Amino acid sequence: MNLLDKPIISKEIFKRMEDMSWFIHARIFDDLLIVAQKETNCFVLKTDDGLIVIDAIWPSKKAFDAIVNAVEAIGWNSNDIRKLVLTHGHADHTGCGKWFIEQYGVDTYLSKVDDIFWEKNPVKPNNPETWKDYDISFFIKDGDTITLGDKTIFVFSTPGHTPGGLSYIFPVTEDGNTHMAALWGGTTPPRSKSGVMQYLKSLDFFVKKAVDMRVDVALSNHTAVDNGIERIRYSKARMSYMPNIYIVGEDGFKTYCKVFKSLSYEILANADT
Repeated sequence: MNLLDKPIISKEIFKRMEDMSWFIHARIFDDLLIVAQKETNCFVLKTDDGLIVIDAIWPSKKAFDAIVNAVEAIGWNSNDIRKLVLTHGHADHTGCGKWFIEQYGVDTYLSKVDDIFWEKNPVKPNNPETWKDYDISFFIKDGDTITLGDKTIFVFSTPGHTPGGLSYIFPVTEDGNTHMAALWGGTTPPRSKSGVMQYLKSLDFFVKKAVDMRVDVALSNHTAVDNGIERIRYSKARMSYMPNIYIVGEDGFKTYCKVFKSLSYEILANADT
């Protein structure tokens, strides 16, 4: 079969990241919800003491409403939202956090480096909605953990996509079985040769940690990387006898991470510095 070894990243993809006209969601594990617009994902992790939102799409009230409505649609209580955990300081991930703070009083988590990066380097300097608009409660770094109830998120420093990018590993369950899920925080490599080299170093570090922790679930915060919309649609329509498409196995997760290397090598082949 003639299968692609990397997604086709175009200017149109970046435009769609700002399109808040359409959302989709699915409960992909007993305790994990995914909410997406056309290009960006948010995850909601259920614990026995409340909900953790991981990334918050774009800074738009429509994105906030979509996440809250998805929580309610699957039978969870949005009033149980306790924490907002961010992978990095780009506006399509810091997103609609200010409304989570205003409505639910959540604690927020991000690296200090990327909190500064977000303030000094808004995605669109001429667009005020991408400017930093809320405070971070807790600055987190490599080796930290974020715990709520029976769930712990393990924090790994993975600079490259942004200077202080973070990636996460955490347990999820299905039918009483526990799996380890990994979210690579900074999807696309930077454009400079030195930046890509840092990105690859972080990726190798994270994959090693994933192997050590026996990760078998691949999550992405952008739909272009993993046929994300198709995977969500499959999960919404999945029958009881059908496999969970997010469970790829330990070897499968390592194979999945090769897409980020393929993207990196393409940039290196064309980079001057």
